[in-house]
Amino acid sequence: MRYGALMAALLLGACAKPREEPMSSRGALKDAPAAVSSSGSERPQPRGAATVRTDQGTYSAPAVRFSADFLNDPPVPLMRVALSAQSEDGGSWRFRMAVDAKFLESKHATARIISQTALGPGLAVVDSQLAQGPAMTMDEGTLELTVTGNQARGEVRTKDGRVRATFEGPLTIECMVPPAWLSGANVQGAPPAPVPSSPDEGTIRVPDEALATRQCRSVADAFR
Repeated sequence: MRYGALMAALLLGACAKPREEPMSSRGALKDAPAAVSSSGSERPQPRGAATVRTDQGTYSAPAVRFSADFLNDPPVPLMRVALSAQSEDGGSWRFRMAVDAKFLESKHATARIISQTALGPGLAVVDSQLAQGPAMTMDEGTLELTVTGNQARGEVRTKDGRVRATFEGPLTIECMVPPAWLSGANVQGAPPAPVPSSPDEGTIRVPDEALATRQCRSVADAFR
């Protein structure tokens, strides 16, 4: 009887142990995917805005703006790149830069920074303002801009070469055309847009938001 009882106890112990281990192992594997999924959802997402970093702080904006203003005669666009960013405490940092048609191919431009407001290709204005402080315009330096796809990045340097600011972010396209262009032969498959009335139509520009004109489509295609 003692021998029979001992064998029964050993058999019960041997059967019980394997049953516990597989259950514990399956439970650990079942929890593992949930842990990976949780950590994945907590990863920081890329920012969908332009960011400016300076020695005075960080500023942000929805995007870097590229604008093309087409004229009637000659049909050559006036093109600008601009960024107007703000800091959390209410400060601001801005630049405006004029570029020419070559920029659509090279996607790169360097401009000399000036303190005047009138801009031509190769010139830029950079100004900033601390929260509750006076506005300051940068007198001299260079602004370098590069666009890759629809992403813009660049930097502002002083005359002696020191980096004063860097910026990067998505590029948005704004295209303005004479009203007649939207209702003329250049429109392909798009209804004419409403236009403002004026005795001098040549001075009016209207936004071609649908890129109905081939001129605006060409500008937008350059940054895809």
